Amino acid sequence: MTRKGDPLTDPVTAPPAKPTACALPAPRRATPDDAEGISRLRSELILSRPLDAAWLAVCREQLAGRLRPGGDARAYVVDAPGGRLAGCALALVSPVLPAPRYPSGLAARVQAVATRPDHRRHGHARAALTALLHDLERDGVTLFELHASPESRALYEGLGFRGDPALMRRTRLLPEQHAQDARPAPPATAPDPWATVQRLAELFGRLDTGNGLRPEEQWSLQVLKLAEEVGEAAQAVIGARGTNPRKGRSHAWTDVQDEVADVVITGLVSLARMRPDAPAYFASVLARKAEKFLSPKGPESASPAP
Repeated sequence: MTRKGDPLTDPVTAPPAKPTACALPAPRRATPDDAEGISRLRSELILSRPLDAAWLAVCREQLAGRLRPGGDARAYVVDAPGGRLAGCALALVSPVLPAPRYPSGLAARVQAVATRPDHRRHGHARAALTALLHDLERDGVTLFELHASPESRALYEGLGFRGDPALMRRTRLLPEQHAQDARPAPPATAPDPWATVQRLAELFGRLDTGNGLRPEEQWSLQVLKLAEEVGEAAQAVIGARGTNPRKGRSHAWTDVQDEVADVVITGLVSLARMRPDAPAYFASVLARKAEKFLSPKGPESASPAP
């Protein structure tokens, strides 16, 4: 189905969303952190066969990147209790050659509109899709396309979509004998992280030595750098949770993950600068911790204190 209009003479404006009958928040614009939930809704409720874990991971990573500012994905979601999504509306924006009815040269294909069964019949799909369409219209999109199931046709027609018999579709599948085994390509073999850590440690050591710092001074500054990275990770958590009333949600959880990775890297470099045998030493400490926490005699199996 398609939805289009001339913004000069025939503007298309979606009707307001029906008020919801259950206490769920209004739709909000999705962030990269919502990629997991949107991918799962699409897999479980839209696709003819749910995706396996490997393909879900691919979709999640791609969508997270495409939901970032400047990406081609736009989505609105409805939050449900427990931290999961009740529903979503997702579109991908693409360029088209400009014409009087497409003056900005932008089109959007609605890829997913889904609501969990226990939250249906409350207007969440209409509210999310209406918010999405209005957002895209503000950015100059005037051509919208989607695939309509018989059950959802009335919803889309109520928002201005019309069937177009001229539309055709072509999907090129893998040969049948390979289709069942199709999987995302495995990532290339990563280099030994300790080799990279050692190179970083040697570089920073040369720079600090050139500045006249003694070994213990170098180690001290490196550990203080580690404390700085931990602080940045904590700030990212505050931003992701929106607990600072002045800044609100200033970070995504992917930013927290980046900061945690920085903490780990800085810690490994600190250890490598202080110990030539850092890989072996780290492995021995990790083994001790594993024995303490993962062995049958670890904390989980310890008897209560008298």
